[in-house]
Amino acid sequence: MENLGNNPNSLLYYNLLANVLFKNPNTRNNLYLDALEQGRINSILYSDPFLKAGFISKLVQDANLEVLYLDLDLLYSGYVASDMLPTRDNVSLFQPNLATLDKALKEILVKASLSQTIIIVDSLNGLFNILNRKKNIGMMVMSIIMLLASIAKMTKSYLVVTSLVRFKKEEGWVLSPTGKRLIETKNAKKILLEYGKEGIIVNLVDDTKKYEIPANLIPLV
Repeated sequence: MENLGNNPNSLLYYNLLANVLFKNPNTRNNLYLDALEQGRINSILYSDPFLKAGFISKLVQDANLEVLYLDLDLLYSGYVASDMLPTRDNVSLFQPNLATLDKALKEILVKASLSQTIIIVDSLNGLFNILNRKKNIGMMVMSIIMLLASIAKMTKSYLVVTSLVRFKKEEGWVLSPTGKRLIETKNAKKILLEYGKEGIIVNLVDDTKKYEIPANLIPLV
């Protein structure tokens, strides 16, 4: 029988890893206000899905705004379905496929245009996967992200776009494993997630600043 605790694709693996990483208490609150900027594309870069899951779960936990969550890789939804994360009243969770993506985007755009929100596109890799049979896929993905960014700027909302990436010396940040180029615009703020001794290091790449999210503040324990 497969040992799920050693399988990096299993929820049990991530839960076990969380118990190892996050041991010490901290008093930091409102994480998204510390790391994110209103009206910009907050591009969350990571090389391990657990880093993203830990950061996003903390972000959602701290949020006192409505969260419009477009879950395209279903990792967050998996944690909610398994009761590892609670269902939250302020979170609208969308799990679209190709047939329902347009409907989900329209609902998100309408809600985001009415008030300040946190819009989470998780992940850019998942969006490419859903649209992989479409022509001009790169242009379609860019159009979706820029439309969401425009709405976020109008309502002073927070737009968060996660991307599983690797760094190539010749090309910079590319999506993993496809090698597609990361969306790069002047309106994007890159935030790199890394492992630290006490938890997740949040590296604000453009500002050359870092801080750590330690302890049992991460909900995935």
